[in-house]
Amino acid sequence: MVIIYFNNEQKEDLQFLQELSFEVGSKIVQVSIDFFKGNYNPKLLQNVSTKINLPQLKVERCVYALSYLFTESSKLSLSKSDFLESVDAISPTKEIEECLLESYQKNREEMRRILSEMSLKLPSIDSLQWRLDVQISSRRTSNEAKPVYLLKLKTSDNRTVWFQADYNELESMTNQLEIALKESKSQHYKRIKKYIK
Repeated sequence: MVIIYFNNEQKEDLQFLQELSFEVGSKIVQVSIDFFKGNYNPKLLQNVSTKINLPQLKVERCVYALSYLFTESSKLSLSKSDFLESVDAISPTKEIEECLLESYQKNREEMRRILSEMSLKLPSIDSLQWRLDVQISSRRTSNEAKPVYLLKLKTSDNRTVWFQADYNELESMTNQLEIALKESKSQHYKRIKKYIK
């Protein structure tokens, strides 16, 4: 079971949802969804705050806290029961709770798409070609062989990188990549990856 925890400030910002009518509460929920999507309308927020006789800053902070709820819920792909358990911490009315759940379920996929577009995308390796060059002799020394690897790396963003490494450098890179691969299979990495997605 995954639950979203609110800090004391966020709980305080969301407390007045208990006192609102369904009509006003649903407007605030819709404003927070629009805020998340980037369609923020300050005039609508001002209209809601004058209608319920509360300072605009208080309503704005509630919108930010609700946006946090929707962002974290979408990141973690919360189930219905987990979402309701998380919302239970702010103790809204039953109607507002249902409105929050409906808004979350209706917009979850779009919010996940928006979050994935905002995430950091690093290029991946498409191909790696290599060649071993060995200098057998030169005018100065005749008994020393110097192997050097010439590598051509193509990435998913259509970049080509050429680099040269001797055996020791290549072995060091291989060791570092093996360590990174081993770390990517650890429990700590899996826990962090779950929150990043």
